[in-house]
Amino acid sequence: MSKTTTDKRTKIEEQIKALKNKKRQLEKQEKAEAEKVRIRRQTNRGMLIEKIIPSLISLSDSEFETYMKKVLLPPEVQGGILTEREVADNEE
Repeated sequence: MSKTTTDKRTKIEEQIKALKNKKRQLEKQEKAEAEKVRIRRQTNRGMLIEKIIPSLISLSDSEFETYMKKVLLPPEVQGGILTEREVADNEE
């Protein structure tokens, strides 16, 4: 190969490397933005629930979870809900 061909190849490989880095950066930014949107949505929904039912503010996380399951899930499904611990115990 002539020097110009080698130089061209090297230049193209550098461009490819730069584009791959740029792609990784953009993917990282997209992931961060999606996380911000998710957190914002969860925060807003939590605020709405507390606004509608202020008594929930004083509940612990586990009490809140139990309350929400009882309110939102039909009775036939409520009995079928397993906690993470129960699932782990059943796998052993």
